[in-house]
Amino acid sequence: MNSTNKTQTSTAKFEEFFATSYKDDVFKILEKYPDERSLNVNYQSLEMFDPDLADLLIEKPEEVIEAAQIAIKNIDPLVKDADINIRFENMSNIVALKDLLSKYIGTFVAADGIVRKTDEIRPRIETGVFECRGCMRLHEVEQTSGNHIVEPSLCSECGGRSFRLLQEESKYIDTQTARMQEPLENLSGGTEPKQMLMILEDDLVDKLNPGDKVRITGTLKTFREERSGKFKNYIYVNHIEPLEQEFEELHLSEEDEEKIIELSQDPHIYDKIIASTAPSIKGYRDVKEAIALQLFGGAAKQLEDETKLRGDIHILIVGDPGIGKSQILKYVSRLAPRSIYTSGKGTSGAGLTAAAVRDELGGWSLEAGALVLGDQGNVCVDELDKMRSEDRSALHEALEQQTVSIAKAGIMATLNSRCSVLAAANPKFGRFDRYKVLAEQIDLPAPIISRFDLIFVIEDIPSTERDSELADHILKTHQYNTIEYEIEPDLLRKYIAYARKNVNPQLTDEANEVLKEFYVSTRNSDPEDQGAVPITARQLEAIIRLSEASAKIKLKDYVEKEDAEKAVRLQRACLEDVGIDPETGKIDVGALGEGTVKTDRDKIQRVTEEIKLLEEEYAGNAPMNVLLSNMSEKYNLSEDKTEEIVRKLVQKGAIYEPQTGYYRSLM
Repeated sequence: MNSTNKTQTSTAKFEEFFATSYKDDVFKILEKYPDERSLNVNYQSLEMFDPDLADLLIEKPEEVIEAAQIAIKNIDPLVKDADINIRFENMSNIVALKDLLSKYIGTFVAADGIVRKTDEIRPRIETGVFECRGCMRLHEVEQTSGNHIVEPSLCSECGGRSFRLLQEESKYIDTQTARMQEPLENLSGGTEPKQMLMILEDDLVDKLNPGDKVRITGTLKTFREERSGKFKNYIYVNHIEPLEQEFEELHLSEEDEEKIIELSQDPHIYDKIIASTAPSIKGYRDVKEAIALQLFGGAAKQLEDETKLRGDIHILIVGDPGIGKSQILKYVSRLAPRSIYTSGKGTSGAGLTAAAVRDELGGWSLEAGALVLGDQGNVCVDELDKMRSEDRSALHEALEQQTVSIAKAGIMATLNSRCSVLAAANPKFGRFDRYKVLAEQIDLPAPIISRFDLIFVIEDIPSTERDSELADHILKTHQYNTIEYEIEPDLLRKYIAYARKNVNPQLTDEANEVLKEFYVSTRNSDPEDQGAVPITARQLEAIIRLSEASAKIKLKDYVEKEDAEKAVRLQRACLEDVGIDPETGKIDVGALGEGTVKTDRDKIQRVTEEIKLLEEEYAGNAPMNVLLSNMSEKYNLSEDKTEEIVRKLVQKGAIYEPQTGYYRSLM
């Protein structure tokens, strides 16, 4: 049977198929044409109706889809020119991207992947209108998807062979190229993810965004590159099905919602959710409580003057090696529906934000990095301290403003990165030292440290009782190969999604009073000590977000006193852990940020003043040996501490050394 007969047979079968299975859908689309351009057809339904036709679709997709489009036109005689796209969903032959090799060329396939980048939308000429230069007669020529324009071979009027393309008269179709790579969870160790080019046309353009996880259905085709002469495969896309949605888009059935509301009535729901966060790791209740609150998030707000207040909670975990930081991060990246895990050592600034890359036609397009791919989700950054400083600076804007501004290759863009960041870092000298300021022990700049709402320090301290419990937990996990869940991860994910979508709690006066009392009393804890700043407004905003997240866990519409108290307890625990001046034992925000607490600032001021006095006494240059002696006698300051302060002042450019052993002030 030749191809014309096959097409006619297929058209007749499709007419019957649409009339029996899709009659209402077809007429609904014909009524809305041209606003509605596509009819989605379930492949399983077609297979049940006619298995041979379904098989033919796999083998000869272009012929079969053309037959289906003709069948639509034949159904309704009133709309003869209805050019409806037939899109097939729910395909059975899903092929991994790495297996899409030459044997599949020309066949209909489905493949899963993550969208890496999308290029700009361009017009493609579908029907060219040509004018004969001899007799001015117009000729229409249908164009294929290739780069070359096909002219008429001969003028039917005068036999001329010279034509001019009338661009404005020709018919165009929107087209867009995109690239996807295989899902990261499908990769075996050490393999590079396979990528595939996609061509989207008509109503499929602008449907994909970098970071989307999708199932693409289409025809695998190949084209020859002009420069190299080599062939390259691509998928001519027929249908797009989103796979992994954001929190807000996760589909919940009525049964799921009933389970979620029933679960929220449990008086122990708060503790159960904390216990279900990284259950394979023993202990660290405060850290797990903070991560649970981060997954639910606070309430994002937009004020009347367009100012945006973020609701996402950022957490930094600093700890000794081997305590399970990476495992916690990995668990969170699996629990959140849209989550990216990255490690600092192998991450560049462009890998975090966006890279400017050349597209197939030589233009520039943006390829999204981790912070953009994780928009509306979680980004877990391990080994944050191992990142190069110029790459780490990419985090500044994303953490506070929740945007990523790009000015590369002539592209000026601001991309959203509305994500919660969970980061982990090791102490600079291998192990944590209780008697030193936190900022001195983490190889991170002060502006980044101060942008985290909660900072946890986890020390690996030997303890017979705790070590015994931990050993039992690890041994049982290995022995039985199972973990006991308070709430199954799948249900917990849906619970989080429901809370983030439907619950937006408001602060009550009682909660406000608790938060205000904490802020005011902590800032004014020592009225005599005017130089120290225990906490700033940043910590107040952090506890507001934490208290809102606490209310979300119980699906409450209002933030009550108990939620505010939980947030205050968690913030206080963090500040007492990492924001303490080691000498005075008092909370000082300087320990978190710039690393200079009040007592250190006082010592620096005394050394600076003493240098100025010695300059007057010794004709412009202060001798180091006299400075050491005077600081010891006047202020009981050790020689080591004085030398350390002098080194810091030289680094900051406050003093300089005109000759060995002598210093002069620049201030």
